[in-house]
Amino acid sequence: MVRHDPQLSAVDELWSLHEQVTSDSADPATLTDRLDAQRERFERLNEYYNQVVVEIRASLDRTEDVMS
Repeated sequence: MVRHDPQLSAVDELWSLHEQVTSDSADPATLTDRLDAQRERFERLNEYYNQVVVEIRASLDRTEDVMS
């Protein structure tokens, strides 16, 4: 059985990131497009989590009202 080595995994991830950055640096438009897409994903996730927090708070308020 081969054990998972976290240090090797971290090195592999860093190397992969390095390869992505160096390959994208030749074409700034590609990097810009990827950053824009990532920003849009983060914005959608942020909106989703904001909605979840509102729903959780409303649920907690309803629970408190029932217990009072």
